[in-house]
Amino acid sequence: MKVIFLDRKTLAYKDYAPVGKEYEIILDMVVIQRSSFKLNKTNIETSIGDIVIAKNDEFSYIGILESIEQKDDHSTIIRTLDFREIFNLDVLVTSFTGDLIDYLYQLVSSHFKTNPDTLQNLDYLTIQKEASVTGSLTFEADKVESISKIFELVSKSYGISFQTEVVYLRGRITNILFKIVNVQEGLVMKSNFSPILNVETNDSSSQVINKVIYYPRSDNQLHTSSMVFYLLTDGSITTDMSHVLRYQAVMTKTFIYSDQEYESLETKARSEMVTSKLDHQITFNLDLNNQVFMPFNNFNLGDYISFKHNKKTYDTVVTGLVFKDTLKVAKITLGEYRVKLTEKVQLLSKAKSQQVSHISITNTDLDGGEF
Repeated sequence: MKVIFLDRKTLAYKDYAPVGKEYEIILDMVVIQRSSFKLNKTNIETSIGDIVIAKNDEFSYIGILESIEQKDDHSTIIRTLDFREIFNLDVLVTSFTGDLIDYLYQLVSSHFKTNPDTLQNLDYLTIQKEASVTGSLTFEADKVESISKIFELVSKSYGISFQTEVVYLRGRITNILFKIVNVQEGLVMKSNFSPILNVETNDSSSQVINKVIYYPRSDNQLHTSSMVFYLLTDGSITTDMSHVLRYQAVMTKTFIYSDQEYESLETKARSEMVTSKLDHQITFNLDLNNQVFMPFNNFNLGDYISFKHNKKTYDTVVTGLVFKDTLKVAKITLGEYRVKLTEKVQLLSKAKSQQVSHISITNTDLDGGEF
């Protein structure tokens, strides 16, 4: 494997270096992680913020150079952030009704392709739409939100995923492709499948929120009734209190809503309960010498997984992929709970800073196969 350094603004080639035996490629949807590479080269022509491509036969990792450190043994250690951190940009947002993929496309385009500040534009960034979700985004007036947060809201509950790829022309890197795609498969994994090794499960101390109540504000003029939503064991949402698929152990959260929020209550409830349902962390090593589960081939970050382990089924999401010193084994993380103290601090800070915008979305269709 080798690392290629490209200019952040133009994607022009700057330098390359062979990767030694020590590296860690970390992709994580939940918390910010840094990948690291020990390179068998010094005096590399590059600058902080440049694009880093770790190229191998299986896939190409795309990162942003965060630090570079020369060592006494004539090697260099670099640390990088996932390229998608470039979208962690606060922007002024406006309400929208229609195809939300069009909204995301225009959001990225207006800030990275047609921005009046030409220094912020990335001419090599190609945005591709491969999905369609009809709905509405309702924001408060003068609302600032990060693009990454909007991606997360749409992705988490409604089967939309985001992928980055390197585009080559006659062996030269010419573009970075950012794709907005549907999650096509809801795979079923069983922990007794022989390539799955060293399974560890960590559930948070809280139980799944499966009932959300919204009471009207006292000054509401249009909507004065309480609304109650229930999470069912198959993952769907209902207002039917007598539904046979309700959770038997009721865990409730209660909110107050305004007239302006009424249309988005079901989706707010869904987001609240889905987040609670993902409050676990499952990790395992996946031997990549198999023909069934292959990262970047038949599953990726954001994909829905039904994971069966010790007579328990977790309806979860792929949130982490790690390759450490080898590309023959991948460490997979499912769920949004994190065990490490530094990751817990990140999540706590993230939760405190979030004032989630209201989103109403329709049209989801997921199916998958069992292996």
